Amino acid sequence: MMADGQNNGTQGGALPITIGVAVLRFWDGVRDFGAYVYSIFQSFKSLQFIRMRAVYAIILQQTKYTGIDAFPFIIVIAILLGGVVIIQGMTNLPKFGIEGYFGNLLVIIIARELGPLVTALIVISRSGSAMATETATQQWSKEILALEISGIDPRLFIVIPRIAATILSIFSLIIFFDIVAFLGGYFISLTTIYIPLDMFFQNLGTAFSLKDLAATILKSLVFGLLIPLVSCYYGMMPRSKFEIPIFVSRAVSRTLFFTVLLNVAISVAFYFTWLE
Repeated sequence: MMADGQNNGTQGGALPITIGVAVLRFWDGVRDFGAYVYSIFQSFKSLQFIRMRAVYAIILQQTKYTGIDAFPFIIVIAILLGGVVIIQGMTNLPKFGIEGYFGNLLVIIIARELGPLVTALIVISRSGSAMATETATQQWSKEILALEISGIDPRLFIVIPRIAATILSIFSLIIFFDIVAFLGGYFISLTTIYIPLDMFFQNLGTAFSLKDLAATILKSLVFGLLIPLVSCYYGMMPRSKFEIPIFVSRAVSRTLFFTVLLNVAISVAFYFTWLE
């Protein structure tokens, strides 16, 4: 009996210690990431001392990979999701007598939520993992150290160009996703149901507002900042080649989590608070 009591007491005392250690690790991570973000902003002071042509080349290369090369994925996914949403909406809304809200349904599901979120997830799976892997490889091969020894801030060539390219790419891809989802989904839905084209666009135009455009712009800015920041942050951590897949996996999983979290936060702020 006494032994059982001692074991229970030991287990009960270990739980607060475990929680405390987890909280301290979380706080250390937040503090390190904050210092990393602050160093990024400090790096802007050195822009005047580098050749902008090199930075522009990185931005163009990253924009091509993140934006242009992702168009085929965006087209396929947008058409399929748009078709499913339109077919489901026009099939089920009349059952409740609210088919007049068809345009609102499309704007809410596609323009407000699916467009930004699915686009961000595609960018994370393609470009986020690639950024983390490339940065981790540069860290392991001492390329980043070589830049620092040469007096060059590696963030100017690694992080900042990718932030600019990702913001531009995500905003363009979101707009492209919405257009393809609406048009492609409409033509796919014609195989199942008939919707007059003028009524379709009239409902969309009535439901869409400037607030939806503002939310899209804000999400593209936030996601464009988050993805390269987190990916490069974890990419700079490996100290051996065996740690590269570990930190790349962390970069992708953390970016996915915070992307979904921020997407929910922005939607709540725009559509369920005093901004409404």
